[in-house]
Amino acid sequence: MSRQVLVVRGGALPRSSGLGRAHHDLVDRLSEGQVDGYTLGETIEHELGGRAFTRWRRRRSEHPQRVSDATLANNGAILHITDQEQAHLIPEGCDLPVSITIHDLFHLEPRRITTSHGKVNIGDQSPGILRRRDLSHLRKGLNRADLLICISQATADEAHELWPEKTIVVVPHGIDVAGFDPFSRPLPKPENFDYAKVNLLCVGSEEPRKRINFLVEVLGGLPSHLKGEVVLHKVGAESSQKSKIQLSRRAKELGVDLRWVGRLSDLDLCGYYQHCDALLFPSIAEGFGLPPLEAMASGCPVLVSDMPAHNEVAPEEWLLPHDNIDAWVDSIVELSTKIGRRQPNQTALKRAAKFSIEAWSKSIAAAWNQL
Repeated sequence: MSRQVLVVRGGALPRSSGLGRAHHDLVDRLSEGQVDGYTLGETIEHELGGRAFTRWRRRRSEHPQRVSDATLANNGAILHITDQEQAHLIPEGCDLPVSITIHDLFHLEPRRITTSHGKVNIGDQSPGILRRRDLSHLRKGLNRADLLICISQATADEAHELWPEKTIVVVPHGIDVAGFDPFSRPLPKPENFDYAKVNLLCVGSEEPRKRINFLVEVLGGLPSHLKGEVVLHKVGAESSQKSKIQLSRRAKELGVDLRWVGRLSDLDLCGYYQHCDALLFPSIAEGFGLPPLEAMASGCPVLVSDMPAHNEVAPEEWLLPHDNIDAWVDSIVELSTKIGRRQPNQTALKRAAKFSIEAWSKSIAAAWNQL
């Protein structure tokens, strides 16, 4: 007989967001019976929106009470919180065993990382008084959890330092590898795609830790005979019009062909993964880093900065020093010798297979079995 899991979060974030996607994936897999020994009992969440006081009352009073009531009505179940930003929802003296997924600890433990472009803040360095109180509630909630499920070893190592007595396990993200497979599910090339060029892809916002500006500097450092043959397709939400203008201006100064694509559907993004010559991922801080995994599942090589935690996803030979422009330039120059329709990369496909839904399901079941 399967054990029920009460899946809890705060606001109903859409699947298009990172935390929203992880939540929906968990709900879908439990409801479809993909986790041996466990099934979906109930999903507890609330709508987004409302005025500031309404949102505060919902977060601090009404929703926690709903969660507490559900734990009393579901004897024998497991309570699982799908992200650390909702740790305050763990009831005090909860009768059910509680697990929580920790995606990252950037806001609970902010840090600064020095790069050639200056220091980059990871997490809010100076939260306001209300946020400081909120963070205090989150820490107390995490102290009440029985099991911390981290999506990377890097995050687990941080968690062990903060909660040395806790049971902490690593359960990396799993994806539908077959859904990206370029052999069984080939997709047409994106519009205005030029196979005579070296088509490079970056996925993410212009948030400083994503370091799109670093990529512009790298491409600006390419040999002059190659620079005009390289295109950088930038996919993802734009943080602000100001950042877009600044990056575009710098790219123009350096002679870099930077093309803004914006948000894409999962299907269209997969098309870019399948047809680009490589994904460039220079981020200096990630909870996991899904774009490199999705790109590899699509047969696309990746060049990734050797920083936590996305360096746990890519093969070692595709990791580059996070601040060494010459190393990135040399790798792109090597890629340029393979202009033309790229064949699906076997190294990428084999690596991605390690992060299948099946592997994830076994890991999450083994984690919950400890409860």
